[in-house]
Amino acid sequence: MNDPRKDIESNSNRNWDSLLPILLFIVLNRFFGLVWGVIGATLWGIKAVVGRYRRGEMIGRYLPVLIAYLVVRGVIGVITDSEAVYFGIGIGTKALIGVALIATVFSKRSFVERFMHYVIPFDQAVRGHEIYRRATSRLTVIAGVWQFITSAWDIWLFRQTSVDGYLIIRTLVGWPAATVAILGALFYLNRAMRGIPGFTSVFETLEQADRKRR
Repeated sequence: MNDPRKDIESNSNRNWDSLLPILLFIVLNRFFGLVWGVIGATLWGIKAVVGRYRRGEMIGRYLPVLIAYLVVRGVIGVITDSEAVYFGIGIGTKALIGVALIATVFSKRSFVERFMHYVIPFDQAVRGHEIYRRATSRLTVIAGVWQFITSAWDIWLFRQTSVDGYLIIRTLVGWPAATVAILGALFYLNRAMRGIPGFTSVFETLEQADRKRR
């Protein structure tokens, strides 16, 4: 049985891990300069990634890659002392992730098909059905396009406002937008999979998994 207090604590940790790098960067950049802002955000980002790994979240073998990325991005930001370069790396990385996501559709299993069951524990019969493969492939493409759209939004916003404004507005807009996108994906998946024998609904699957954890 899972302890609800641990779930609440884990969610709280994730929220802080998302907010603290932004707050650290804004404060340190304003009072001490870009270099210290980059260093503070990078160190907290590494701390957050390691914390997620220790909590058993799905990072695993990608942990060294994520840490290396944060370090390299931070070092480049410090060396160049350029806001455009530092944030440009993040925006460019997001666009490359979009390309990589779409590319997986042409492999044996798309990205969403490969990892969806870690989020929603569909049984093997459902995951092996052609309808499931088609639906997850489409979601993978949508996820890739979403990366392109948000990258374009980031570029436009960065050019229109200050660095502080960019970070604050991106955060305030990004969270609700991502929530709407995730809910839309769930409703699409729920509708697309109705033709699979034995499948009830995405939301019932989530409820059953939650009852088992408790």
